Amino acid sequence: GEPAGISGGIEFATDVFDRATIERMAGWLTRLLEGALADPRQPVSRAHFLDAGEQRLVLEEWNDTSAAVADGTLPALFEAQVARTPDAVAVVCDGVELSYREVDERANRLARLLVGEGAGPERFVAVAMPRSAELVIVLLGVLKSGAAYVPIDPD
Repeated sequence: GEPAGISGGIEFATDVFDRATIERMAGWLTRLLEGALADPRQPVSRAHFLDAGEQRLVLEEWNDTSAAVADGTLPALFEAQVARTPDAVAVVCDGVELSYREVDERANRLARLLVGEGAGPERFVAVAMPRSAELVIVLLGVLKSGAAYVPIDPD
């Protein structure tokens, strides 16, 4: 007989995503699957999942490179902010407040430790931590070491 099709559902964290976002993502998945079924030999790199409006938004509006962007790495930009406002609050999380100076000093200590353990350019450091002030320090410390961080869900 006639194919019955495929159906499914999506469970999501309502404290992280709103319904409209999930519906948009479901549309992306649907378009990807439809494209794969229509042309199974098509390379993934040629698969389209954005509709025309989303494609215009991403390629034209969000890709407007005429906007001024600060030059430098994140660690360098952070250090410049430390120099400007060392005692200003940089991080607030779960009742913990840290100044730019405190975050910078702790991130520098961690970066030195990581470099001593072999971290540096072209290296990756896995980070599995919940959201916290310490997570900010760890991510900045990894970047200051020259390595890249790989976020891993601690759950």
